[in-house]
Amino acid sequence: MINPYADGLKELKKGSLYEILANIISFIGAIILLLLLFTYYGFIISSPTTTTSISNLQLNSSLIGILAAAVIIVIIGAILSIVGIIKLRSGFNLLKNTGLDVSIGSTGATLILISLGILIVGVATVIIAVGIFIIVIAAILELIGGIMLGLGFYNLGKGLNNSTIETAGILIIISGIIDIVISVGGILEFIAFILIYTSINGILSKGIPYVQTFSQLLGVIKGNGYAYLNVYSQVEGTIISARIEGTSISSTSITPNKLSVGNNSITVNFGSVQGLIPYSNYIVSLIVQDNSGRTVLIPVNVQYQPY
Repeated sequence: MINPYADGLKELKKGSLYEILANIISFIGAIILLLLLFTYYGFIISSPTTTTSISNLQLNSSLIGILAAAVIIVIIGAILSIVGIIKLRSGFNLLKNTGLDVSIGSTGATLILISLGILIVGVATVIIAVGIFIIVIAAILELIGGIMLGLGFYNLGKGLNNSTIETAGILIIISGIIDIVISVGGILEFIAFILIYTSINGILSKGIPYVQTFSQLLGVIKGNGYAYLNVYSQVEGTIISARIEGTSISSTSITPNKLSVGNNSITVNFGSVQGLIPYSNYIVSLIVQDNSGRTVLIPVNVQYQPY
């Protein structure tokens, strides 16, 4: 049986692992390339003029194999990164079906993949002016995609009440921005994916929470901002927060905030609900911490009835 919550988190965990490995491998390849570059120019500067040509030929002959290996390592890192982005996109696509507001992460991953395709075209046509223009477009799309990917993780952490994942999302956003100016963005991204991997691993290790979904209406939101919900739960726990999906509206108070096994009548105060369309259906997501410490997401279908 497909569990979009569990399967989505597993995909994000795999994607994060691929990104961690990609960063490590790419870093090793980059270090080798830099060392070869310094060795080459250091040798030229220190070599006598009369023997420079012969020495350079010998140097090129001995280093070409190492250079090729370094390039291959970088390419492997790039491939792992692409696989990781595909896994992250898959994970966000699954999780957005549970009511979590993470669709922006899926869009960001898609933009990154598109930017990589455009980059390949740009590099292939770099000998003409249009190639440089295409590369710039690819860089802009990758920047936007990276920011959206970070926002996806930030929203995921917010939805799961996990501050570590929230922090990782912020690090991904910052890494994409500062990498334009200084080349330390990759380090922040590396740290971010380690945080994401360990956090999701911790969530999954506690067991897979049951995510309830119902097609029928189970509540209403009134014009005064109060939502009256009828919730059937298979777990006992504490309702941490509630939000109206597709909006920025979150709960200010929940009564009662304890959830029992069976039927529960819950009243949620959202404060101002301006912007909701009268008699339209929405999903109210309840974030529940059960007695075993797991985070359970319970989406409830409601209708906005202002009068």
